[in-house]
Amino acid sequence: MGYGYGYAPPPPPRRRRGCLFGCLTTLTVLVFLVLGGLLGVYFYLRPMLSEQAGNTLGGQLEQQIDRKLDEQLGGPNSEIPAGFQGTVQVTDSEINQFLQANPNEISPLDSATVRFTPGRLGATVGAYGITGTATAGVQVTADGRVDVVDAQIDGALGFLLDPEQLSQTLEAKLNNQLAANGQRITAIEVSDGVLTATVEAQ
Repeated sequence: MGYGYGYAPPPPPRRRRGCLFGCLTTLTVLVFLVLGGLLGVYFYLRPMLSEQAGNTLGGQLEQQIDRKLDEQLGGPNSEIPAGFQGTVQVTDSEINQFLQANPNEISPLDSATVRFTPGRLGATVGAYGITGTATAGVQVTADGRVDVVDAQIDGALGFLLDPEQLSQTLEAKLNNQLAANGQRITAIEVSDGVLTATVEAQ
């Protein structure tokens, strides 16, 4: 004789989602984090590092040229006489000695070493644990402006440096400083370890 209670089957076991859902969620979050990091590098860090690398190389070339002119003219900050024309030679070792003695000059780069090879300016640059080499040719236009041509970046650093912006910054830094000092370059030649420039008063 029953008591009015029907038999109730046990509830079906809950289906466990396992790790698939969690793994997919984690993967999605990681993808967005990586994408955000890459966009940040491309739109913020890359332009900043490219500009700094160009400013470092251009500024050092101009400073060494100016120092060699001072030596020829008889003292620091000497004025270039009207009609002056002279040839100066700058070595990559001179620039590297200055950079090693003044690491603050290359910030936010971690390291920078300049090397001159026939027809090419080169700089091995390190930033955020990544190292690579940037090289470029140089030529002088008829109006005495230095043009940077065929800029190339080798190694993983190509992800952090933009060769086009590096060229533009290097050109602007070098030409603007020369013009501010009343100088212009009429000829330039890069050989092994040495840059030779013919400089005249504007």
